Amino acid sequence: MHWQLPTGSQPAYLRLINFIRHSLEIGALLPGQQLPPERQLAATLAVSRSTVRRTFDELVSQGILVRKVGSGTWVNTEKWGVLPNSINWQSYLTADRLADPTQYMAQLQVLLDQKKGLNLAQATLPAALLAKSPLPAMTWQTVLTQEAHLAISGAPKLKKQLQLFLGQHLRQNVVTSQILITSGAQQAFFLITQGLLAAGDAIAVEQPSYFYQLGLFQAAGIRIFGVPLRSDGSLDLAVLRQLYYQHHVRFIFVNPTGQNPTGCTMPLSARQALIQLCAELKLPIVEDDPLALLQRAANVLVPPLKALDPENVLYVGTLSTLTGPNTRIGWLVAPSQIVQRLADIRQQLDSGLSIFPQLVATGLLADPDLTVYLQQLQQQLKQKKEQLQRLLLPLQQQHKISFQLPQIGYNLWLKLHIGRQLTPSDYTVFLKNGLLVLPGFLFGLQENTIRVSFAQLTPEQAVVLVQRLTKCLTLLADD
Repeated sequence: MHWQLPTGSQPAYLRLINFIRHSLEIGALLPGQQLPPERQLAATLAVSRSTVRRTFDELVSQGILVRKVGSGTWVNTEKWGVLPNSINWQSYLTADRLADPTQYMAQLQVLLDQKKGLNLAQATLPAALLAKSPLPAMTWQTVLTQEAHLAISGAPKLKKQLQLFLGQHLRQNVVTSQILITSGAQQAFFLITQGLLAAGDAIAVEQPSYFYQLGLFQAAGIRIFGVPLRSDGSLDLAVLRQLYYQHHVRFIFVNPTGQNPTGCTMPLSARQALIQLCAELKLPIVEDDPLALLQRAANVLVPPLKALDPENVLYVGTLSTLTGPNTRIGWLVAPSQIVQRLADIRQQLDSGLSIFPQLVATGLLADPDLTVYLQQLQQQLKQKKEQLQRLLLPLQQQHKISFQLPQIGYNLWLKLHIGRQLTPSDYTVFLKNGLLVLPGFLFGLQENTIRVSFAQLTPEQAVVLVQRLTKCLTLLADD
C-alpha cells in the first residue's frame, strides 16, 4: 500500500484518519493487516510522530484499529462498522502468495509511471534502438493462414526458424517437437511450476538473482533457496549440495550468461562442474538464456549448459531483449513429452498464444539483415558501457564503488563502499535524487549493491548519473 497524506485545511491527524478510513472502504487496507510503525509512518508522511500516535489512538478508540503488545498496530478483524459484514480477505493473503511490493518498489513505480528521474531500473532497450530492428510485412491472409495451422505448442514456421538458430547455438540437433513457444520467458517458468513442481517443493537459484523478483514462485507455494554466486560467475557448489539434501531441492534455476543482476558470465570450467554435480544428484537444471541472440555479436563463445548436457537441462530463451517487453515471445527446449504436457496445461488454463507476436518473431529470425542489426546493437551497447566506465573511474579510484564490466548485456552491478550496512529505507536516497535503480536486497542479497541498467542512457544522461551517484554516496556516508 502507498501511504500519502491528503492535502487540505484540516489538521494532519484528521486527514490521516480520513485516508485510513477511505483505504479500508476501497480495500487498499484489509482487516487483519498490520500498519507501519509510528516512527516509520511519520517519516514517510513527513509529519510528527505525535500526529501518527493521535491518529492511531482515535481509530483504536473507534474499534477500527487494535494494538497488540510487542507486535504493533493492526486493522481490527472484528465488526467495527466501517466495512459492515465484510469478509476477512486477510485470511486469503497467506505469506506464500504474492506479497505486497516493498515500500521501495512502490515509490519506484510511481516515479516510473510519472517518467521522473533517470530510468536505470528497467533492463530494456530504448525505442531508438528497437526501431532499427527488422520487422516483417504481413497481410490478413498471412495471419489467417498461419492461425489455421497453429498448434498448441506454437506456430510451426516459428518453430522451424528456432530449430535453425538453436541447432547452431546449442550445438546439437533440436527437433521441433522439443520446442514450446511461450509468451516470454516468464510463462515458461510459470508452466514449469504448474506442470513439474508442486506447492511446498524447493528450488535453488543463484544469489543474487532476478528470480527473487518473480512472484510466480511464491504464488505457486515454491520455496526458494539461494546459492552464493562468486564474482567470476561460478556457483558455490558445496552450498548447492547442502541445500539439495537439506531441503530436497527439485530444480536449480540459473542464468549463466550475462547474469541478471551481476552481468557476469559463468566460465566453462564452472559450467562443467555444475553439470557434473547436478548429474550426480539427479538434479535437473533450468537454464535462462535471454541474451542468446547477442552472444555471437558480443564474442561470447562459452557454450550454454544445454549444449554441455542436452538431457538434463531445460533451456529457456526469449526475443523480448530485442523486440521490447511488450512483444512477448519466448521458448522452452525440453524433452518432447515435457513440451506436450506443458502445452496441454497451458491449453487447459485457456492462456494460448496470439499469432501476431509469433509472426513478428518468425520474420525477425528469418530476416537476412538480423546479423547486421545485432552487430550494430552490440556496438552501441559497447559504446554506452565504455562511456559509463570512463565516467565512473574517479569514484572507483577513490574506493567509493567497485564493479566489473559485463561481457554481454546492459546491466552494471555496483558495489557501494559505505562504512555500514544499508537498510532498505536507505536506498530511497537514490529515488529522491532521481536515480531509479534496483538495490541488491530485491535480488536476495543483503549487501550494499545496486543494479544500473544503462541501455537507455544517452551520453548526456550518463554524466548526470555519475553526478547524482556521487551526491547519493556522500549523503549515505554522512548519514
